[in-house]
Parts: sequence; structure tokens; C-alpha cells
Amino acid sequence: MKHIFLFVLAFIIAGTTTLKAQTSKDILDKLSAKAKTFKTITADFTYTLNNPKTSTNQSLNGNVKVKGSKYYVSMSSYQIWCDGKTVWNYNKDNNEVTIDNLADVKDGGFDPSEMFTIWEKNFKHEMKNAAATVDGVGCYQIALYPNDAKSKAYHTVMLNIDKSKMEVIKVEIKTRDNATMTYKVKNFKTTTEIGDGEFIFNKGKFPGVEEVDNRI
Repeated sequence: MKHIFLFVLAFIIAGTTTLKAQTSKDILDKLSAKAKTFKTITADFTYTLNNPKTSTNQSLNGNVKVKGSKYYVSMSSYQIWCDGKTVWNYNKDNNEVTIDNLADVKDGGFDPSEMFTIWEKNFKHEMKNAAATVDGVGCYQIALYPNDAKSKAYHTVMLNIDKSKMEVIKVEIKTRDNATMTYKVKNFKTTTEIGDGEFIFNKGKFPGVEEVDNRI
């Protein structure tokens, strides 16, 4: 379950023709340039999992905070803190936190701190629809394909980018077992002050928590 969060929250790249490839590159370059001006990111999102094989169709609400390489994610019974070096995954249901080095868990999923620049590393891209809409909002729809697809649990990431704001508002991740994970972003803000302490797990706030430290 924890790796699902890392898919997001990211979000989250060689087209079928030269024109399409150039168009998708232009849009992603603009998106990256804007994202790199953000000091912090805060957003609410809705996560939906649809898996026909298991007849699963569920939706959950969550929120994310990002500051440089640091991030915090909360969704349902799960919370994740990362201070840029260490990752704490907390499960409320069993009052347990798993502690890992970021370098040990980063592969195989998306890092929320790279949600607007992930395509700069090891992805092909393709403009799928330059006139898409999401809830009435005009969007560019760009597909990302990982170069090292065999090592990933997913094969395609579909970005929907608000044309007027140049912001990602919807991400669809298509997995190898034909499931689709969808993230719809709401209340996107880039001016919120966030203290570094918000990206570190505070054991004192979780009485009786069991720690599983994989760094040892």
C-alpha cells in the first residue's frame, strides 16, 4: 500500500511524430520550469483505484505537502513523512511505523518531491490529446512511458495538465495487472509556509506505536 502513495503523488516521454514529440516536450519543459519556482506545494487529492480483476473500485481523499526533497502524505489510515533522507510509513490501524532510508525505497515508485519533474528522468513522452478536458477544464493530455518498464509495476502514466494554469490536475497510472490508479488534485497552493518539523515522524504524538526500523 505504501508504494501506491509514492506513485502519486507524482505524478506524478518520444511521440509518434516529430510534431507531437516537440509539443509534449514544450509543455513538460514549461511545467518543469514553473514547478522549480515553487518553494512549497500543498494540495488535496482524491485517489481512486479501479481493478476489474478483483472487482475493486474505491475512492479515498488525501493531502500532500512538499518542500524541496521533503514530503508528507496523508490518506485514510496511512501517513508518510520524509525529511529527504528517511521515510516513515505509519499505519493507524495497527499503530505501527516502518522506517526506511529514502534511497532504499525510492526505486519502483514515484517520489512526491519530484511530482512535477519526474519525466525528466528515464521516461518517453507522447501528446495524446491537446484538446482534452477534465471537469470542464481545458487540458493537455500527455502519456509517460518508463524506459525501464520491466522494473516497474506500471507501464503508463497519463498526465492531464491545466492549460491556463500549467498545473497537473489529474494523473492516471496504469499498472501491469490492468488496474488504474487515478489522482485528482484539488486546492493546489504554492505559497504556504511549512516548517521542516512537519516532515519528520514525531513518536511522542503516537503513544504505544510499534517501530519497525529497516535501517538497522
